[in-house]
Amino acid sequence: MILLKNGLIHSVTERGTFKGDVLIKDGKIIQIGENLSHQDAKVIELNNKHVYPGLIDIHTHLGIYEENTGWAGADGNEYSEPVTPHLRALDAINPDDPAFRDAYANGITTVNIFPGSANIIGGLGVAVKTWGRTLKKRIIKEPSGLKMAFGENPKRVYSSKHMMPSTRLGNAAVARKALLETKNYLEKRKKSKNDNRNFKLNLQAISGVFEGKYPARIHSHRADDIITAWRLMSEFGLDFAIEHCTEGHLIADFLGEHNIPCALGPSISTRIKQELKNITFKTAKFLSDYGVLFAFITDAPVIPIYTLPLEATLAVREGLSEDEAIKALTINAAKILRVQDRIGSIDTGKDADIVVTDTNILNPLHRVIYTIIEGEIVFDLNKEHLPVI
Repeated sequence: MILLKNGLIHSVTERGTFKGDVLIKDGKIIQIGENLSHQDAKVIELNNKHVYPGLIDIHTHLGIYEENTGWAGADGNEYSEPVTPHLRALDAINPDDPAFRDAYANGITTVNIFPGSANIIGGLGVAVKTWGRTLKKRIIKEPSGLKMAFGENPKRVYSSKHMMPSTRLGNAAVARKALLETKNYLEKRKKSKNDNRNFKLNLQAISGVFEGKYPARIHSHRADDIITAWRLMSEFGLDFAIEHCTEGHLIADFLGEHNIPCALGPSISTRIKQELKNITFKTAKFLSDYGVLFAFITDAPVIPIYTLPLEATLAVREGLSEDEAIKALTINAAKILRVQDRIGSIDTGKDADIVVTDTNILNPLHRVIYTIIEGEIVFDLNKEHLPVI
């Protein structure tokens, strides 16, 4: 049991920001208020230090594109064919990837891990806590979505193999064909009362999107690719989110009108591809102005995981409000992942995933003092060594 005393609590709830205490027991937040006490609790005096919900990055490749391993640890893309929905990120994660340590040492307590974007349909993602005794215990949602990709990446990969897709025409056609096959597959399964002789593992993975178990999460940078994703998914009445949304500011009104959630970023990037030519930190302000639900991402290890708060800071510099920036690091991310009942805000009954900083987390000079995941202190700035998983 832990009692955090006299912190400046950024609850990311209707209570807003206030000075108070947080009581943690059995991995959960059990009480929030002022002048709390409990004889069995370990008391940590915060002296007005800042207390936030654990940060959430909803688009990473941690553990499947391991740092400092090269080819041996690069397991994010299966380049053999453009439609591989039955792949699971969970099956390739190395929990000892040092990027997980970088995450929790910088206040990031949950990450969503996807296959890469080489394929039109790349596989199933998984959301995990960044610290835990076993990978199984870290899982918070699996599958967390079906990774899809439009734009430059799939056509670059398969044009080099002289295969379809090698154009944006091919991207849409390959995706539409897979979705139509899945629709027909489900109809046949229903008629045969789910006779397993008709079972197809690849189409079963896509079926989860048709059945509303998880959304498609579609890599799209350019505005026209984003609208292609919307058009295609609308044909089949499927739920989806946009990943990256680099040109979201150009169609923010469209995204807001159609209630399309977006995983935004990373904006800390050079223009290494043609579809990144309009990248800007102003995108977040446009999305916010049009009521788009969005969250910041790093795409780690493309951009280091510890830059997640800096994505928000630079968006604030370009006009986004501080409150909206904090939401886009916490509760918005939880909502897009559909785990807001467990994480994303400091509220009673939620997982005790908390980060304590010496100053406002949007200040680029802030230091993380404590990171707590499910009630356990996994990072303490005052201790010489980090815990070993």
